[in-house]
Amino acid sequence: KPAAPASTAQPAEPKVEKPKRPRSEERIEFAERWVSRFMNVLDTTLDEGTRKKVMMANGKACLLGYLKEIGRTVQPVTLEEYAAKVKAQVKDGSTRVEGNVITMQFTSAAETGLPSDEGACLCPLVETKPKGLSATYCDCSLGYVQAMHELKLGRPVEVALLDSVLRGGKRCRFKITVV
Repeated sequence: KPAAPASTAQPAEPKVEKPKRPRSEERIEFAERWVSRFMNVLDTTLDEGTRKKVMMANGKACLLGYLKEIGRTVQPVTLEEYAAKVKAQVKDGSTRVEGNVITMQFTSAAETGLPSDEGACLCPLVETKPKGLSATYCDCSLGYVQAMHELKLGRPVEVALLDSVLRGGKRCRFKITVV
């Protein structure tokens, strides 16, 4: 019998399996993709006013939930007392009070109190700034800051977002008008 033709096929490379990543990392990446998709759904199905209202309500719920988790209650102070405290304690200019207007920016994380780098989003859910995350997400911080100052001052406030990390800023900055 004739000999079998010689095989020209190369031997198979041994399969190298990727190292298994911790499930917590996979879950964080899933949550980041989910948030980005959800924000896109909000952007394409709700008008701007409704999106802002929903996100601000979520920000308020976030603050109230956080305060409950850590067992903290807020004792309101007058605007004058608040302004005096800011003047005495805030030396980096991150918070200023002029009349009934407060301007502030986040420079540290609420959970740790440690300083944050410029360009860091301080929301623990999106601190890595997931790809494609809509700037609508920043409206959540409006509700958070509004609820925080209404509790501190025992009065209604209006909040405007002056700048945010997700919108290209170095810090999230707010204008709070005490009404």
